Formats: sequence, structure tokens, C-alpha cells
Amino acid sequence: MLVSGFNGFGQFRGGRKLQKFEDTIVESADNVSRDILLSCSWSCTAFAYDNNLYLKGFFAEKTNNCRKLTTTENIKSLALNDRFCLVLLNNGKLYKLNLSIDSVLEELKFTLDNQIAPQKRSIFGECKSKSSFSLEIAFVACGNNITVAISNNNVVFNGITQAYEFPQHMHTKELQCGFEHAVLLNTNGDIFTWGNGWRGQLGQAILGRHETPTIVDALAGLKIISIAAGGWHSAAISAFGDLYTWGFNSNGQLGLRVFKNSSSLIKEPSVYPLPQIIDLPECICSQSVDTDDSTVSCAPFKVLAGGRHTLIIKNCGALFACGWNAHSQLGLTSDRDYVDNLQYVLSISKHLMESKVYCGSWCTIIKNNS
Repeated sequence: MLVSGFNGFGQFRGGRKLQKFEDTIVESADNVSRDILLSCSWSCTAFAYDNNLYLKGFFAEKTNNCRKLTTTENIKSLALNDRFCLVLLNNGKLYKLNLSIDSVLEELKFTLDNQIAPQKRSIFGECKSKSSFSLEIAFVACGNNITVAISNNNVVFNGITQAYEFPQHMHTKELQCGFEHAVLLNTNGDIFTWGNGWRGQLGQAILGRHETPTIVDALAGLKIISIAAGGWHSAAISAFGDLYTWGFNSNGQLGLRVFKNSSSLIKEPSVYPLPQIIDLPECICSQSVDTDDSTVSCAPFKVLAGGRHTLIIKNCGALFACGWNAHSQLGLTSDRDYVDNLQYVLSISKHLMESKVYCGSWCTIIKNNS
């Protein structure tokens, strides 16, 4: 694994502060060839394979802490914040683990709202009872102040309470959470956001809070293929290869200038409520030279976001980054603690299915599964 960013609590093997993409492997997984699931907060890292769960970093008021647990079923996904870790099993059950040394996995019981009519009806038009549905969780994500779960029958839960129900023909493709907001991408390519939007992270024209999923009208009609939720910003990539960002731009995480120019003291806006299309830099790869379809082959297909930084991966394997870099989380050398335009970092494996990139709040991780 290649890791860059803050390591002050020993959440990765190595020194207190990692340099540019040091070759670092999480200790407990050194000899494991399986596909490893990862989730990172600013102070702790959770990783899992099969039915094994590991925590490493700061928890239970102790640094360089490490803990291992075993679950009854294989683990499907993880979501971690500063206080707890959510563990979704293959059987659709969701468990919460508080970040303490003696905590146990606690199964979460979800509350269905009987006032929200179910989408399925009998052949006579009568509503089927909610109790007739088997509730399994399919997606989970969390931030410091928001937890979202989506069931296999399209019910959206904020915490353990039902907040919304999508029509049965809509299917979730991806779910991400920032510190206080959620971003959902469905299989039709539409984006829905909800939560705290006072920093513009919901992509809505009016700043405020939305309790239930609301479509991002500014991107309606575009087919979105990838989304990301940073701390207080969001990003998306369209099927045409365009990058859109919106929200808080305190450290250039939107790929937009913080100051009008490097010598100016005049700041650009810090909050962009509506999605902004970002100019992509010229790619640095062999495909971008003397190739008729270089624009297509080097188009971005994946976007990721940390607390205050953003990464994109292009089809050619090139990785670009922008945003806060005080802890080298971008893997870039800079005389400032932020980079407010997308810059080339490195090229990951040409066999993109063999590599996976993760963003923690203050770090970036590249894992090669081969």
C-alpha cells in the first residue's frame, strides 16, 4: 500500500508523519492477499477482510492502539468516523462498534415510519404491510455528524430512523458522507443530497439544511458516473468526462483559486453553492501524445474526497489532486499548505481493477490488489 498524509497516532506503520507516498503496509495485513476493505478518519484506520476487522490508531484515549475483532459473517463494507465504526455484513445486518478497547459489536435496529406508505401494493391496490418486507441494509456511510443507511428496498435511514423512501424502480449505485451531509448516486446517473448545506455542499441554490434526499437540479439531465463527499464539499464526474465540484473551497479543494492570483491578497469566494465545471489539466501519460482519442482515453472516471482535498483518477491511470496539503495528503511537494488547482501526482497501475484509492480526512491510500 502507498500511504500519504497524517500519521500522528500510528494509524499506519512508519514514522509520525509520512513523506510523499511512502511504501507503507498496514501491519496486520502484510501477508494477506485478499481484497481488503478500508475506511479512515483523521485519527484512526479500520480495515477488514473476510470476517476479520482491525482498528489501528487513536482510540480508547491511547495512540498506536490496535484491536482485532471477528464477525459472524463476512464483511461487506465499513464506515468510520471519530467516535465509532459501522460494519455492514454480507447478510445485510449493520453493526456499530464504539472506538473503545472493550466495546462490542452492537446490531442496529432500524425504525420504519408507518406513516410513509410502502411502494409495493397487492393486485387489488392494497398497501402491503411494512412487516412483510425483509429489511436488509445495502449501503452505509457516515461522517462526524451524520450516519446514513439504505436498505435493499430503497428505504433511507438517517441514523436508525426512516427519513425517506425512494420509488422501487430507483436503485442506489453509490453513497458517500461528508462531515455533515450525504451524497447519493443512483443507477440513472442522478445525484441526491441531504443534511447540512450551510457551506454549499448540497449543490442547492439556497444554503440551508435538507432533512430528506433532494435532487441536484443543476446536474439533472447529465449522467453522473462517480461522486465524492468531502468534509464540506462535494464532487462528481459525468459520463462526458467533466468534473463538477461545489461547496467549501477554503483550501482549494474544489480545484478553484483561493486568491485571484498568487501575489494578490484579494480572495475568491469561499463557498460555491452550485456545481462548478472544473478545467482539467493536460494529462501526463503516453496516451496523451499523438493519440487521436487521447481526450477520451484520459478522461476522469473516478473522484474521491478527503476532509479538505479532492482526487481524480483518469482512465490512463493518472492521479491528480488538489486541496489541503499540510500533512502531505496530496502526495505533492508544495511551498504552501494547499494546492488550489489539480496537479499531477503519479500514475497508478495500468490495470486499474488491481488498484483501489481511498481518501481519509487527512490522508490518501493507494492499494494494489494484485
